[in-house]
Amino acid sequence: MRVPAGSSTGRRLRLRGEGMPNPRGTPGDLYAEVKIMVPWTLTSRERELFEALRRDSPFDPRRRT
Repeated sequence: MRVPAGSSTGRRLRLRGEGMPNPRGTPGDLYAEVKIMVPWTLTSRERELFEALRRDSPFDPRRRT
């Protein structure tokens, strides 16, 4: 499965024909929900990279467009 870039937690992805079969025997659709997980602890290098991204990116997670 490929998760599209920019997907956020809660997005539902459909996999056609990959679910349980319906009464006619044809497979249904399987739905997967995206859940973004972040590490509990960061190495100093990871922290440095996230800080650089925060400085350089115009993205504000608190602002909805």
